Amino acid sequence: MSRKEPMNKTEKRKKILLVDDHPLMRRGQADLLSREADLSVCGEAGTACEAMEAIAKLQPDLVLVDMTLPDKNGLELIKDIQALHPGLPVLAMSMQDESLYAARVLRAGGRGYVMKQEGPERLAAAIRIVLSGQVALSPRMSAKVLESMVGPAGEAGGGPEEK
Repeated sequence: MSRKEPMNKTEKRKKILLVDDHPLMRRGQADLLSREADLSVCGEAGTACEAMEAIAKLQPDLVLVDMTLPDKNGLELIKDIQALHPGLPVLAMSMQDESLYAARVLRAGGRGYVMKQEGPERLAAAIRIVLSGQVALSPRMSAKVLESMVGPAGEAGGGPEEK
């Protein structure tokens, strides 16, 4: 759905909780997402502890999590969210290259990874992909994750089941 399309009256805007220790970053994300017809920011948190409280109170449809927080790293927060709110979609975001964290985010229960230097359209698209039940990774990272499962091209039996 493009941001200019009017929403069907029966559709509700999906609620997004923003978790980032930088207030300016949260403000930018909130401003960006408020322009989307199908998304709304239901709350913000600057720490993992605040995030867990906000999830229980606000019941968001998706949590956007920064990987670096003052009280706990993003991977630990994702694990906590999945333990206490199984199935709640989490999209990770970081300045760190996705090759460092994307696979770990998925193993922790996250549903995608976006680098902060990506354009605003990429963030909104990734949120929609995760909300639709799919995994949101860059094409480069998707290929890397798949290759890690099946092994390099031309190498038979490279999958984890064979190992």
